[in-house]
Amino acid sequence: MRPRALSVSLLLLPSMLAACGGGAGAPAQSVRPTAQTASQAMGEKSEPAACHEVTREGKPLIVDWKPEQRGDLEVAMSSGVAVVAYDCKHLELLSDCKVEGSYGFKGVVLKQQLIRLSDADEVKVNLPLSGPLLAAKIGGELGRGTTLDLATALVGNRVSTRTQIARGELRGRCDGATHFVRGANIGAFVMQTGEEARVSTAADVFGAGASAKSQSSKLARQEDGSLDACKAITSEMERPPANCGALVRLHLVAIAATPEKPPAPAPNAKFVKVHEEEEGCPAGMLFASGKCVAPTAAVDKHVCKQGDVPDCTKQCDAGEAWSCSRLGTAYVTASGVAEDAAKGATLYKKSCELGHPGGCSNYGLLLSKGSGVAKDDGQAAAQFQRACSGGDAIGCFNLGAMHFEGRGVAKDEAKAASYFKQSCDGGSAAGCVNLGAAYDDGVGVAKDAAKARSLFKRACEGDKAEGCTNLGVVSADDPKAAARAYARGCELGSAKACDYLSKRLAKGDGVDKDEEKAKAAQKRACELGHAPACAAK
Repeated sequence: MRPRALSVSLLLLPSMLAACGGGAGAPAQSVRPTAQTASQAMGEKSEPAACHEVTREGKPLIVDWKPEQRGDLEVAMSSGVAVVAYDCKHLELLSDCKVEGSYGFKGVVLKQQLIRLSDADEVKVNLPLSGPLLAAKIGGELGRGTTLDLATALVGNRVSTRTQIARGELRGRCDGATHFVRGANIGAFVMQTGEEARVSTAADVFGAGASAKSQSSKLARQEDGSLDACKAITSEMERPPANCGALVRLHLVAIAATPEKPPAPAPNAKFVKVHEEEEGCPAGMLFASGKCVAPTAAVDKHVCKQGDVPDCTKQCDAGEAWSCSRLGTAYVTASGVAEDAAKGATLYKKSCELGHPGGCSNYGLLLSKGSGVAKDDGQAAAQFQRACSGGDAIGCFNLGAMHFEGRGVAKDEAKAASYFKQSCDGGSAAGCVNLGAAYDDGVGVAKDAAKARSLFKRACEGDKAEGCTNLGVVSADDPKAAARAYARGCELGSAKACDYLSKRLAKGDGVDKDEEKAKAAQKRACELGHAPACAAK
């Protein structure tokens, strides 16, 4: 068997894409909206708008994009990682800018939501392409009881393993590039005007039909996909159902000036460091009821900011699921409060019961470790299952690990591979490592060297050191590619990759011969704990 790092340890990490919670606007004056047509309301150019500073991550809705614009984005995502120019005034796809990478699809249990944009500022912030123009057209009516209603039915996420991209990786016409598309929520949607005083649900808006029979619908409907078609989804599906594959919301991450070295977990750490995903709202705004809102407008519960223990406590008490998970993380990692794993476990459990997949994943990990709660592998597996069905890639990974080891569930290598695939397609580089190893060895799946190599490449692109090391091992027929993979693996902290790189540098195998660099790589391999490198002279 080739040397390989097969990662089956359990990880404590967040969900990839936040699931949107439900919510409707508060009662207001019943004012009939002014009729607007789609051609009046939608346009290529937007008017100047008051700016809200864009943060490192953004999660804008793209339901206002024209069909051909969303089609262009789908093409860009099928040929690499999509790149955009995104600021407080606009969002633009740079179709001629290319970055290496790919996307997988991870299905989730069907999630319906009605998002109501109640004022011009909300429209501008949440719909950065044509929001300013829409706000100018119907802004006055928004202030007198009209809403812009968006009904969504989400069935999955398209996610890349890429968690960072440096400017030097961009290729092509990339002037103005600011962010890359880390992922996207997939499903169906309907957008039309409504009335704040009218109590509606997502099903009501979908059910109004193309004729927009609802009296609240005065803006020609903007829609893509069918709610009935979306109901065919299962979380194990490898692609969305027909007529339910529209791009609804993006997850954007800022392009870095230079590569950032991912932090390595401390040896023998009690917990793998928890990273809570950003909400994606501009600076000074909060995420509530599926949209970014000004703090004064967040009359209902909202997602607390990571580290804000008082607000997280308040929001969790009000039943906001994501806030409960964030508060649990604060107690587990002693961030702003005294460490209390039992409190953390209680909060993760509450978050899970309220519907946050990341809370289920984290609660499952504590159950598997017996930290803050009695150790129970069977219950841990059940929590990982809930997390995975909800779209949490790490939950899928951990469930795969338990099936691989036979912990809490029957040992089943085929099921393990299936869950590693869901994890990989959900954006977890660790899942890609394990699935690649399964294909390389024919464990739980038919042996397939080409698939193994492709999966190790995706893992390496996601900055997983084991993925780069394994990619080097399976690239023996391409010395230059192998050397590049080992070099990246060494940078990311793989002792074996450093050792392999050292040997190639000493021989000039796939890379220019360089004895000094070879010694440096050998030294790093020793520092990272590879005993043979320490013993070598």
